[in-house]
Amino acid sequence: MRRVAKGTQWMRLLWALGCAVVLARSARAEDATGAGRTPAAVRKLTLLDLWGEVERKSPTMEIAKEGVQIAKLVHDEQRWLALPSGDMSLFLSWSPDIACKDSPTPTLADGTPLLMGAARCLETTATQNLLADDIRAYLPIHGVLARLNVNITQPLFTFGKLTTARALGRVGVSAAQAQLQVSRAELAVNLVRAYYGLKTARAALDTVKDGHAQLVKWIEQIDKELESGKSSYTELDLMRIKVSESQILLNVADGERIVASALAALRYLAQDQQVDVDDSDLTLEDTEAHDLSYYFEMAVAGRPELKQLSALGESLRLYRRLRIAELLPDIGILVGIGYGVATSVKDPNHAFMNRFNYLGAGIGLGMRMGLDFGPKTARLQRSVAELRQFEARRREALGGGALEIERVYNDLIEATKRYRAADRAERRARGWLQGIKQNIDVGTADSRDMIDALRTYYEQHVNVLRALNDATVQLAFLRRLSGLEVITK
Repeated sequence: MRRVAKGTQWMRLLWALGCAVVLARSARAEDATGAGRTPAAVRKLTLLDLWGEVERKSPTMEIAKEGVQIAKLVHDEQRWLALPSGDMSLFLSWSPDIACKDSPTPTLADGTPLLMGAARCLETTATQNLLADDIRAYLPIHGVLARLNVNITQPLFTFGKLTTARALGRVGVSAAQAQLQVSRAELAVNLVRAYYGLKTARAALDTVKDGHAQLVKWIEQIDKELESGKSSYTELDLMRIKVSESQILLNVADGERIVASALAALRYLAQDQQVDVDDSDLTLEDTEAHDLSYYFEMAVAGRPELKQLSALGESLRLYRRLRIAELLPDIGILVGIGYGVATSVKDPNHAFMNRFNYLGAGIGLGMRMGLDFGPKTARLQRSVAELRQFEARRREALGGGALEIERVYNDLIEATKRYRAADRAERRARGWLQGIKQNIDVGTADSRDMIDALRTYYEQHVNVLRALNDATVQLAFLRRLSGLEVITK
């Protein structure tokens, strides 16, 4: 059982994302506004507990979940296209003064009236022509004029436009769900890096501090022996060890900076300023439990990027079908309803005159077809070309994805072998250091051997921790590329 540690150069590359900068700014702002408050207790969580915090609070997860909800709403919108649609217009104005002129009633030979009621209206007070009429019949407000028109269209057959639109909505939901899985997997990998990285940084800092404490102990021992005049060491030996001790202090300062940045990144992912990693030691998982072909099979079955790729291909095929359907007409039922009223207009009983007061409705079978065949044909040709381009990109992506999995798998095997080799080297360096300590006790150790033995041991210890961290992170990344659960229970 070993605590995970990490070197300076590796941590600089790991946290180049800038998460610590963002979190440091927010922390300074909080300190400025909350001075004097009692700090809350730090919560030390396991990796699984931290993952629960990240899933619940991360803005990245919230964005991806809202993306799924948006895709579902778009699908609902496209399903509503099969229902009747229409428009309604309302016009409101003043009404002109138009009335029937009195005229004698025509009769038959026996005196029976030939026309009755409104049919007697052979002439009106206005001709509905501003050039011939008195404008005073129009400008003053004699009454209210209102018109209401409603048009409704019920699609019957659209040559696949509606069904293609609904299918595109379903594909959009699938793509959004795949993106949610991608975001979740990326967050899991980043959390693994942050979790193990923080443990690595702290273990590396403890290692450097142990080496510094050992050098300080030797310096005090040699200094006392030189003052008493009973030492086999010289002032030059003492100065050489003190220079090494000063160099270690530089590493301590750099290690403290790395630990602070790693902790800030972890808290940024968890969206909580009071979380920290637990104190448990970590062991190397069995990295050779599965061979390379297993990860290939899992990637084909469950990698979210491949699901996104399939959704993209399906959407391009649907768009091609839609472009073909756009060249064909739409057939449906058309319904029209109209109502008009003018309070100061008296309409004659005449079928060939436009009326101000009316109520009408009509229903029939209609067809609509755009005649812009040129642009529509060009869009169809573009869809066909985009589909061919997608097939080429699909082959490229599949080959590149397999190459990426194989590369990470090889990196994992290399990190595992490096860990075992570094572990053996550390045990040997520990034996060398123990021998030097015994020689120091009897005053026979050379100062160069003391520094070399100490430096070699702690460098090998850091190498062990670094290799352990690399193997753990590479395993998490391999699971992510293969569509497997990154953080398992």
